Amino acid sequence: MRKERLASIEKEILRVVSTLFLSDIKNPKVKGLVSLTKVRVTEDLKFADLYFTILPVQGKNIDNSKVLEGLNEIRGFLRKEVARNLALRYTPEMRVKLDTSIEYAVKISKLLDDLKTNKG
Repeated sequence: MRKERLASIEKEILRVVSTLFLSDIKNPKVKGLVSLTKVRVTEDLKFADLYFTILPVQGKNIDNSKVLEGLNEIRGFLRKEVARNLALRYTPEMRVKLDTSIEYAVKISKLLDDLKTNKG
């Protein structure tokens, strides 16, 4: 499948799932705690990898495993809603992954700031 087609499918899945998290998701393990950062679809459209980042909440220590468990619980619902909203012959199976790139970027930025203050 052409890369442009895959990119447009990824964009549409991102749109549909993000909208669901704003309105339809009721699971307290994930409601208001996660943000969908990117979607990657395999070339055969069998799988869609959904990358979520966990949003920090003041005064709460969030257990990543509980959030991941909650995301895995709603995978079927997400697939059903993607199938209902998009005109695809096959709806990909949703695989949930945590995106740690933002946490990694914050860590690197903090290290660079520490280096700058130690030199100055």
